[in-house]
Amino acid sequence: MERYTIYIRGTEVVIATEPPAPHYALIEADASLHISRAKLIKKVETDKFIAIVTPSPSETFTLLCGEFRLVRAAGGVVVNERGEVLMIELRGRWDLPKGHIDEGEESRAAALREVLEETGIVTEAVGDAPLMTTYHAYDTYGAWELKPTDWWQMRYTSGEPAPQHEEGITAAAWCGGVVLKERLKTSYATINAVVGALEV
Repeated sequence: MERYTIYIRGTEVVIATEPPAPHYALIEADASLHISRAKLIKKVETDKFIAIVTPSPSETFTLLCGEFRLVRAAGGVVVNERGEVLMIELRGRWDLPKGHIDEGEESRAAALREVLEETGIVTEAVGDAPLMTTYHAYDTYGAWELKPTDWWQMRYTSGEPAPQHEEGITAAAWCGGVVLKERLKTSYATINAVVGALEV
């Protein structure tokens, strides 16, 4: 089923031809396949799971994206020889290393750079395309932005985890088994989706 997922203030917004589950609050796209950002944000205030139902998810998604300022980002899902995932602790929650793509920079290069800067770990990307892309919308001083983040699967090359304290990162560590499961419980929905998509 063709579908797109955007996270807004902790709410999961799915754009699809039908809702993924009965508990999703429904919004139907209008005759032009459009849904206004204002209407969606108002719905986010009361519901944690929203389904925008439309006969053309791709067109509705494109139209909705046009109502936000796009801020492109890239991150890395680094796996070592023990099958552990490299995570960072930022603002009290466990996350994956990521950051903005600089002007003229390619997505994969940005992801490799951000992992090195935020964790001190040297990596190499696996594959020629991102593992997945997540979408997160947020309000920055009254301006709504949509951040598509390309997540690249990577393999460890060298280095020891060292958090980039000047960016507010308090820890960088390899996480596997029970530890990984526990840290994902208090992480973000996007991070759980990315780790779940790993090809190990």
